[in-house]
Amino acid sequence: MSFFESIPQPPPPEPVRRHHPVWMRSDAVIPGLVPAELVLVRTGQVAVAIGGVHAYPNGFEFTVHARLRREDEAGPGQGGLFDRHGRGMRNPGEGLRLGVMFADGRRAAAPGGHRRLDDAEAGRLVLFENGGGGSSRTWDGKFWVHPLPPEGPVTFVVSWAEHGVDEARAELDGAAIGAAARRAVLLWPEEPESEPGDRYAWNSQVVTSGKLDDGPGAGPEPDRPGAEDTEPEG
Repeated sequence: MSFFESIPQPPPPEPVRRHHPVWMRSDAVIPGLVPAELVLVRTGQVAVAIGGVHAYPNGFEFTVHARLRREDEAGPGQGGLFDRHGRGMRNPGEGLRLGVMFADGRRAAAPGGHRRLDDAEAGRLVLFENGGGGSSRTWDGKFWVHPLPPEGPVTFVVSWAEHGVDEARAELDGAAIGAAARRAVLLWPEEPESEPGDRYAWNSQVVTSGKLDDGPGAGPEPDRPGAEDTEPEG
């Protein structure tokens, strides 16, 4: 027996098994489809639309379709149009921005800061980019929203000041998203994973926002979705 073989080795560490956070989209679900295509912006130079809405038991996913009529010299950044800082832009606020607002006043916006999601279980609205890609003229990006909305309108808001779009809105029925979520199919029970969430929240642009106490008119000004977080009373 060699010298090194004579020294007892410690057992390998047990893998850490953690449950999925409640706000995360499940891979064990076939989502229900919400038949909806919303065109928020259509000018002679740019267009932005919402489509591909899929509902899960704990939230919904949608796709943002952004188009430019002419090739953009700067092109999209590594994270898509939300990370892009084109020539002549004075600040990031001039780029493409997205907001989501529920009928009860909860709201969030992207791009946003990287925030802890420990309190997402309290019903906070979670919005983050979940992949996408494109070219200097086209970009399609998926976004995840948790939780499911209450009945009433779900409002999508975009601005693109660089191209003269201060703010544009379109609504989708929250009840339709809830109905699609009830049609979702759970394939098998969710099982713990060793490294849950690494490919989602930690490398994505994440915003959470608290429930506004006085409904849609409270909190940030309507033309500034997600400008601030408002903590619920009590």
